[in-house]
Amino acid sequence: MKQRADEALRASMDTLVGDMGMLTGLTVCYGTGEDAVTHSTGLRQEVLYDGGFVEAPLPIASDTIYDIASLTKVFTLVSVLQLMERGQIREGDDIAALDPRFLHLEGCSVADTLSYLACLKTPERVDAQADAATAEYMVFQTRQVPHEGERLYSDMNALVLKYVVAAVSGMSFWDYLQRHVLAPAGMQETWARVPAARARDLMNYNYEHRIMKGAYSLIGDAQPGSPHDPKARLLGTDRDPVSGHAGLFATAGDMVRFAQALLTGRLIKRESLQNIGINRTGYLLKDGSYRQFLGQLVFTRSPIQRFSEVPEWMGLRAFGISGYTGNHFALDPDRGVFDLILGNRCHNRLSQVMPAEDSAALGLSDNGSGSVSWPDGRQVRSSFGFIHQKDRMLHNPVRDCMLARGWLKP
Repeated sequence: MKQRADEALRASMDTLVGDMGMLTGLTVCYGTGEDAVTHSTGLRQEVLYDGGFVEAPLPIASDTIYDIASLTKVFTLVSVLQLMERGQIREGDDIAALDPRFLHLEGCSVADTLSYLACLKTPERVDAQADAATAEYMVFQTRQVPHEGERLYSDMNALVLKYVVAAVSGMSFWDYLQRHVLAPAGMQETWARVPAARARDLMNYNYEHRIMKGAYSLIGDAQPGSPHDPKARLLGTDRDPVSGHAGLFATAGDMVRFAQALLTGRLIKRESLQNIGINRTGYLLKDGSYRQFLGQLVFTRSPIQRFSEVPEWMGLRAFGISGYTGNHFALDPDRGVFDLILGNRCHNRLSQVMPAEDSAALGLSDNGSGSVSWPDGRQVRSSFGFIHQKDRMLHNPVRDCMLARGWLKP
């Protein structure tokens, strides 16, 4: 029964990567605090550019290093919760009092920042600044603004809290992570700057294609080893190379160790873990839509599964978060299980179409798969719509695998 369930999961992964072509490569991990299973398929790199695109296939291996993108926010969250457990930070503390560089965040509490009840904006885009110094200056100009619409999730809350962790602990954020998160979890293959000797193991997220309002664009500056996120790429310095919202690189094995360290209480107390996924923001709006359901820097269960980052079979205190590069992390503290996806939807793929209605005219299928003809004559496969395939093709097969192993009760 276990074998059949795992075979079904692998077949679904192969369909996403091979038949539908939504990802160049994919790793799925699932497990408990003590046991875990990992499956991989596909490539960590398809092409390189040398006066033109040339085939350069490299397979995913057990030592492949992934840009975990927004999953970095969970590391920031754990850091804040650790400082709260030690009494160095309180939920009601003012951000400006903890780090006076945030002079415009007087009256903005840690609790509201963690829960996205504080909507944070900068006067200008951080990633539009000329260099790291001016980008960091812009971060310190962050201010709280009124909420508009149903969307609350933002990179800025975790980015601000990274500086709070550094200010309160008296350490750089990266030093704090190494000492208080990575070391206790046994994570020896997680970096802000990947060592040169491991560069060959990096997943390649470069050459992302987009069609925005009819304009075709190709992103070629996300070189392996540099964060795909432009803010994290710009803000990284030798003094503190990792941002709070993105910027970490890790192997699948280390991400499994992180999940298991959370489940077994090696990083934060069980009470803190159970508190993360409690909804703090979501409710029904007057127009019949729902405001986003968010916990502490992560998503909680939502009445509309399409808008939820939590697998539909997880419990009421589960939480989830996705990363732009194709990753997903979900954990259920009550059932004691985790579900981890490490994929690549950016490399050599059409990742965005705006407006979404244009996808049909481009010849893409209803689920966003297929390929489009690029102006240079290449056929580019599409990852547009991948986010809406995860429940059916990955999370639900993972549930079946856990049931077959007795890690979940029917």
